[in-house]
Amino acid sequence: MELEASLEQSVQARIFKIIVIGDSNVGKTCLTVRFCGGTFPASTAATIGVDFREKAVEIAGEHIK
Repeated sequence: MELEASLEQSVQARIFKIIVIGDSNVGKTCLTVRFCGGTFPASTAATIGVDFREKAVEIAGEHIK
C-alpha cells in the first residue's frame, strides 16, 4: 500500500496551461507545433477556433505537463 502511494506521488506531474494569442499569420501554430512535436511545419492552414497540444517535460527532476 505504501509503495503504491509513493509511486503515484513520484510520477504526478505539475500541469500548466498556456494560451497563445496574436494577430493572424504570425506563427502561433508553428510555435506550438515546434515546441510540442519537435518539427517545423512547412505550411499550415489557418486555425479557426481553438487548437490543443500537449507535452510532458522533465525539468530539474520534476515532471511538468
